[in-house]
Amino acid sequence: VDEVLAVGDVAFQKKCLGKMGEVSRGGRTVLFVSHNMAAIENLCSRAVVLHFGELQYDGTSKDAIQYYLNSLSSLSGTGNKVELDGVGVRVSRQGPFLKALEFLTADDEPLIEGLPIGSRLKVKVRFDLPKATTNFHLGLGFNNNYGQRIFTAHTMFEPNRWESECQGQQVVSCDIPSFTLMPGEYSVKIWLEVNSSEADSIEEAAKFRVLESDFYGTGKVPWNGTFVLDHHWHLEAVPDAVYCGKSGG
Repeated sequence: VDEVLAVGDVAFQKKCLGKMGEVSRGGRTVLFVSHNMAAIENLCSRAVVLHFGELQYDGTSKDAIQYYLNSLSSLSGTGNKVELDGVGVRVSRQGPFLKALEFLTADDEPLIEGLPIGSRLKVKVRFDLPKATTNFHLGLGFNNNYGQRIFTAHTMFEPNRWESECQGQQVVSCDIPSFTLMPGEYSVKIWLEVNSSEADSIEEAAKFRVLESDFYGTGKVPWNGTFVLDHHWHLEAVPDAVYCGKSGG
């Protein structure tokens, strides 16, 4: 069910989740397997956590979600440069090709303390291509603490993508001019596609923090929502409107 929901639009997802809720309220059991924590908490009263087919936790959905997130957090790489061997939850269909992940600031300095809202973020990925190919892609998924995808960066969205044939060790960098997610901790999934199929992927490969900052230049720190957007307000002249000027004192 989870994979079907992942490719469906919002209306389709809502319809599916609504139907499952209706069935469960009718007294029947629905087994819902998913990495979407919000859907699990909304739909299920009880949840179990499995790891390689073995039961790790059985309890309320809220407690099971917290157990699952804590277990993932302990696996994530930390620091500005993460060697990817042994971190996160890895699925290697063709081989462990992904080698390292590095977070840098706008000045190409290591990202140490965290990234202020709206700052430039550079991510470097080191990986191997055993065979020569032009058909490969990289993806970075930024997830919140609930495992929900907030933003995806992918080489297929690059209009000036390279066309050269590559083999051996490679380094690709992703430059995000303004990272406008709200303050908090985010995890990163990374994956490599070779010849149109996923060759290697790592959930919870790394974590980093977005820090509070005066994004709007007003001395007021954004406090609500998922991300911030630059915007401006204007008072328009309206016929018969009364405008009160400042009084002298």
